[in-house]
Amino acid sequence: MYKILAWTSVVLLFYNFSLFPLRRLLKKFSWSKRFLFYGSKIHRFTGIALLFTGSIHGYLALGAVRIHTGSLLWLGILTLFSIYLFRKILKRKWLSIHRWTDFIVMAMFFVHFFFPWLI
Repeated sequence: MYKILAWTSVVLLFYNFSLFPLRRLLKKFSWSKRFLFYGSKIHRFTGIALLFTGSIHGYLALGAVRIHTGSLLWLGILTLFSIYLFRKILKRKWLSIHRWTDFIVMAMFFVHFFFPWLI
């Protein structure tokens, strides 16, 4: 079961990350506006789903809450969600902070994927 949750989390993570570069690439095409509009609307829900699937995956894989590359990745995803929650306090800076943190989370994903027992 934890493997299914792992791949579900991977799909959700890459979906959430892909919206930023896709918006840059597809904004010139009129047919993409509807996809980008609805993709952005469900982005926050897929982010919340990622928090749940990631935490359950980690618990089932390790049997407990431990410091691991996956728990650090999950904390990075939680940081992304926290930045979203504090967007009104951060005002205009929140989106650039959110995007830069997203790149850090993607780097953490690759560390977790290729070197899960690094810590």
